[in-house]
This record gives sequence, structure tokens and C-alpha cells, in this order.
Amino acid sequence: MQKQEHQQRLHQLLQKEANNMPLVNVNDQAMAMGPDAGQPGAGQTGPKRHFKHIGELADTSKAKVVIVYRTVPGEPNNCLVVGTKFLPDLYHNALMRAVESDGGQDAKELGEFLGRQTFPDGTNMLAVLHSDNYIKKFATKEIIVTFGNTVEGRIALNKLNEQMARDLGVKVSELAVKDETPVTAEATTTKKADAKKTTAKK
Repeated sequence: MQKQEHQQRLHQLLQKEANNMPLVNVNDQAMAMGPDAGQPGAGQTGPKRHFKHIGELADTSKAKVVIVYRTVPGEPNNCLVVGTKFLPDLYHNALMRAVESDGGQDAKELGEFLGRQTFPDGTNMLAVLHSDNYIKKFATKEIIVTFGNTVEGRIALNKLNEQMARDLGVKVSELAVKDETPVTAEATTTKKADAKKTTAKK
């Protein structure tokens, strides 16, 4: 019960602080990542699989991102993503395994699942991504969700959110995960990792 309450407080704290995050402009190239960064199934052989929660920037860089939250509470036109190339190898590989896992693929919002997962060094995934400033806020129209090799397998996140809202009979603003649990400072307490000693991908 205590662990569940800790995870809920973490979710709410992240969502509240997201409202104060600066919006990253795609044209600023603040997440200038290579075209192969964060490819699902790294190291796998055989036919390429496509996974939920994976996308890319809508600009010419097509930088790869992991979509942590499709919308932000009170900001239905914004989302929270992680630019995978910025992650040290220890974090990058563990995050991609989490995304590709059954639990990650079953999650409505990846952030909820990450709040229950740990990196190999024992730190909470969502807490570290948040506290180390890997999570960035983007306009949903500037993120392309990729789930196929063809044009039909690509859709802007804002359009996907609109489709989901129509299917559910709700507004896009109602898609955001809500958590009424009171927030305390301990929600962000994590054991500091040695992952940053590794070299981030170029």
C-alpha cells in the first residue's frame, strides 16, 4: 500500500510540474537526435516490430522519442516525451525494454507503467527521468506516432488523441491521467545512479 501511494504521489507531482515546464519548439532542435536513436527492438533480429508509445519529432530530424504522457492535465495540446538519444546506455536500454514489454504495451499511458519500474541500478524509472530533466514538453502536433512502415502507420499525436477522444465519447482534455493523491516531497526521493558515468549515445 505504501509503495502504491508513493507511485501515485510521483505521478501527480510530475503532472503538476508539467504545467510549469517550458514548451519545447520543434524548430529549436533542442532534442537534436540522430535518425536511429531509440529504435524499438535494438539488438533484435528478424522482422521489425512496431510498438505503442514510440514516436518522432515532426521536423526534418525525425528524432526518436518515447511518449510518456500523451496529454498534460489542463494542457490537452501538449505532451511529455523523452528523447532517447540523451539517455546513458544503462537507462536507454532498460527504458526500451520496459516500453516493449507486455506491461508497457498494455499501459494506457506509459508514465503509469514506468512509475512501477526500476532501472538496473535500483532507481525508479519515472522518478529519474523526471528529476534528471529527461522528460520534455512538446506540442502534440509536433510529435508523430509511428506504428508502421507506411504513411498509414504514422499519425500526428494531436490527431490520434482526437480519434481516441471521439471513440471514448470524451473531450481530449479528459484523456489526461488524473490523480487526487496529495503530493509530498518524498515522492521524488530516489537513490542516485551511476548511470551518468556512462557515455550518452552520439
